[in-house]
Amino acid sequence: MLGMGLAFGLLCAASPGILTRDALWPLALLAVALWARYASLPGRGAALLDFVGGGLAGCGAMSWAYYVHPGSLAFIGVGFGLYFMAQGWALRRMASRMPLALAAPLAWLLFETLRASLEPPFGIQWMRLGVHLHAAEAVRGAARVCGVGGLGFALAALAGLLADVWGHLRPLGPANRRTSLALAAACGAAPMLIALFAARLAPPPETIDGPRVMLVQPGFEQERKRDPDLADTVHESQLELTAQSFAQAQAAGERPCDLVAWGETMYRYYALDPQVPAAVAAGATFPPWRSGWPEDFPRLVEAQERYWVEQRLFGQRPGGGVLPPGTAFASGVEYITVLEGELRMKNSVVLWPGPGQPKRGPASKQHRVPGAETMLGLEQQPWVRDTIYSIARYVPDLAAAGDDDPVLAFEGHDGRTWRMGISVCFDNAFDDVFTRPVRTADVDFHAVFSNEAWFELSQEADQMMAFSQLAAIATGRSIVRATQSGISAVIGPDGVEVARLEVDGRSKMVTGTLRATVPVPAGQAHSPFEAQADAARRPLTAFVRFERLWTALWLVLGLVALLGSRPRSNA
Repeated sequence: MLGMGLAFGLLCAASPGILTRDALWPLALLAVALWARYASLPGRGAALLDFVGGGLAGCGAMSWAYYVHPGSLAFIGVGFGLYFMAQGWALRRMASRMPLALAAPLAWLLFETLRASLEPPFGIQWMRLGVHLHAAEAVRGAARVCGVGGLGFALAALAGLLADVWGHLRPLGPANRRTSLALAAACGAAPMLIALFAARLAPPPETIDGPRVMLVQPGFEQERKRDPDLADTVHESQLELTAQSFAQAQAAGERPCDLVAWGETMYRYYALDPQVPAAVAAGATFPPWRSGWPEDFPRLVEAQERYWVEQRLFGQRPGGGVLPPGTAFASGVEYITVLEGELRMKNSVVLWPGPGQPKRGPASKQHRVPGAETMLGLEQQPWVRDTIYSIARYVPDLAAAGDDDPVLAFEGHDGRTWRMGISVCFDNAFDDVFTRPVRTADVDFHAVFSNEAWFELSQEADQMMAFSQLAAIATGRSIVRATQSGISAVIGPDGVEVARLEVDGRSKMVTGTLRATVPVPAGQAHSPFEAQADAARRPLTAFVRFERLWTALWLVLGLVALLGSRPRSNA
């Protein structure tokens, strides 16, 4: 019990933002070594220890959820607890036939890949083991080949080797079997050596200067953002920040920004699907729990858009606007659309390319947060609606992204067209929102539109930055993070921070703007399915090409090892 408690405690402490800004991979290595040594021991109560320890570790790493609602930690704890209980059971079976240097990574990756592949609430993508290597410059480049899962396998294998050596020196009772140290050394060291070699063999892409972006971070509390009576005030403050930043850039002689980005739903009114006015005229309405909309709301929404975007931003009024000619504007926004004859909301990003031009998008959130953005259909039940409304003061019923195109394009001042793959807040924790656009389209860089004001000064923003760094490495594309109150930054394709918004040494809950040039890969992107690839074109990373194969590999290897193992006897 003490050994397992220490293992899970260290695993939690190793997470980004807990003890230091970056993850502490040596601490994670020690944590997994302790887990491999003690979780592999049979005995009554082993499953319960796995469940309780894993659940508490998950709650510790995600303790920022307390700021949204304390009750959410109960669901997080149960979820992580169940996965770690299954992981421990698998480890005990595998350890009867193979060294921990092999059993530990196979058991860990089997269930980590499963929880990362399933959609919430059945899956939990947050804080995979490989994330702890996001700041390890010598090895993190291997994510271009094998992704976060491959980094996690290498770390778990090395930890299993430490546990094998420890068990050889100090066996724990008659049930502890001395393993072949030669076999353990080969199984434990080889994955990390291969990862180190892969990081050097697959360097980051050569880059050129891409678009210049301005990220506007108002840095206020979530309560202020949620107050509908303060929408005008919120917009005015962001317009003022944007205007001040343009004045500073002009005074410094900087080249004009090609794109101004506001964070998740920071355009505080709504954007309409072009089909909405006709659908409303034909009788389409919102679900009953979103009542209270005036009959002419499409006209009001369009009028607000003309005022705040066309007039105040783009200057379609006497006195001009905030944005200079040639600068595009993108923002997170609640997007009203029509689905199966009913009006629905999406959490989206919309791009306005310039005055008088139609908006582009939406590119909508692909992975919705259970209980906060979706009730998985349970909102159809009145008692569920009443319960969640009493807690959150709204009913979470945002629609899925559906067939939205996740890539938005804009033209820079130099006439070049830039294409950015869009993800929204929670999407930042998933691989597919970054890999799919690059695999199927010509993407120059990724843009994350996030909020994070919910979580104040907690470790959530540091964890999101770690996810972003590895996503940039794995896809070979820079990532621009535009947040309301989290960490606004530009990360290069090599995972190195190009720029970060800091005020007096702080990044979270600060007010300001960040202007930076985004590095983009040289050449032109191409599909991995093309038979002939021009040498001048920029290649896709191996991970983008073979992501599905890696996922299948971790699942198949773990299942084969599990089926080929037997429980260890307690005798």
